[in-house]
Parts: sequence; structure tokens; C-alpha cells
Amino acid sequence: MAPVAYLGPVGTFSHLVARRRFRADGPLVACPSIGAIFDFLLGDPSALAVVPVENTSGGTIYDTVDLLIENAGALFVTEEIALDVRIALIGRSGAPVRRVFSHFVQLQHHREWLRANYPGVEVEAVSSTAVAAERAGAVKGGAALSAPGAAQLYGLDVLARPSLGGKVNVTHFLVLSHCKRHPAKPQDARTALAVSFSNECGSLYRFLEPFAKARVNINRIISRPFPGDADRAVFFMEIDGAPGVPAYDAVIERARKRSLTFAEFGSYPWRRRLRS
Repeated sequence: MAPVAYLGPVGTFSHLVARRRFRADGPLVACPSIGAIFDFLLGDPSALAVVPVENTSGGTIYDTVDLLIENAGALFVTEEIALDVRIALIGRSGAPVRRVFSHFVQLQHHREWLRANYPGVEVEAVSSTAVAAERAGAVKGGAALSAPGAAQLYGLDVLARPSLGGKVNVTHFLVLSHCKRHPAKPQDARTALAVSFSNECGSLYRFLEPFAKARVNINRIISRPFPGDADRAVFFMEIDGAPGVPAYDAVIERARKRSLTFAEFGSYPWRRRLRS
């Protein structure tokens, strides 16, 4: 069975998504960084990977976008999964909380809640919410803003479930493979692209104009430096539709002709949504 790489260690939200999506499909492989995930994936043609691409609090995960662009033509997106991120404060029940660990995004997202409920507590940013849980278990008075399930994994208790007044925190993940797949319902699929064009007035408008006229929605567009050319940009895009959808078929060749470079990362379903 194909191994599935994810951003570790055990107990991260990436681990949760990988476990719930691929629990019976193959061994899960924890990697220490997004770069390490891509290295693992490129080294095993049978492997899959789950990588975060965007968070509603922290924004775009640029490491994922840059490495996708760098490996255009070698790797493809086969699915997009959204995770409703629910955070718990975990630690040792009955012990005073003196220090809270978490990923910087969660510390930022829960800044006001911590200030109101744990005034004066020391906070420390670490590389992931799972590392935060591990550190909380090793430090006297330690606690972590982490996934609720990490409490059991690291021998801790759920101390509180922060309320954010109805704010939603969602992380979007991409499933990557060496092979393109054809979605069963192309009308409900999305397609990822990486494109570049000349650096001159109106070039972005000319490229985007056909999408507007064909009424093809652009869900995500991210500008990144073009590899090896500081005066040019490459745009990572996610658009509605897939081959076989009339509006998509009508616009994609026009977009290709208006580009200097044009790469497709495949079409894929995107409606799967999980809760942590």
C-alpha cells in the first residue's frame, strides 16, 4: 500500500487529516518539515502526501506553494480537504498553568482568550501544535493550545476549550501524488495552475479577462517570485471546473496562449470537510 507523508510529529492537524483520510490505505509517515514531505514524495513514485496550503488565520503556506511550483509536471493535486480546526488548552489537571506552548498561528488566534483567562501566562511559539503538546508534558506548569486528541497521545488532560465568539478557523490541505486523476464529477471539481506572463502593464488583466468573460471563478491566486528571475512573478491559481466542463474547456486554451509558462497540477474534488 502507498505510504502517505504528512507534517509531523504525531498529533498535528496534518496527522489528523492523513489518519482520517487514509486510515486503511497505507502507512503514515511523519516528516519534520514541508520540504521533507516533498523530498519523501519525490523519492517514492508510489507515495502520497498531505500538505497544508492555507489557513484562515495565518494565510498562505508559502513553502507548499513554492515547492509545488518548483515541481510542476512531476507532482499533481488529487484532492483538497478542509479541516475545521478546534483547539483545546491541554495540560495536567489541577496544576497551575504558567507557560503555554503552541504554533504561532494559534497563539495569535487565541491571544485575547489567553489574556482574559490566563493573564500574565508566558507563551512560547513552537513548530507545531503537536510539539507544543510534547513540550507541555515535559515542563512543570506547561500547557499547550493543541488538537484535543493530542491530550491522550501525550498523557495530558483537556483543561479548556477556547471560545472565539463564532470565528471559524479552517485549514485547507492538498493531497499530492505522482499521477493525475480524473474527478468523477468534473462540474464539481477544481483545477490548479501555475502561470507566468510578461512583466508589463496590463499583462495580468489580459490573462484574467477570459476567465471573467467565461464566468469561471478563481478561488485562489497567489503571486510568488519566478525561480531564477527576480523581476518576474509566477501565479499559483485554483479555478472552478475541469476538462469536460464547457466553460473550463472554453477558457483554458485562451489562458494558455496568453501565458509565457503554463503548468497544470490536475483537477480534483474539493468538498470534503473534516472537524478536528
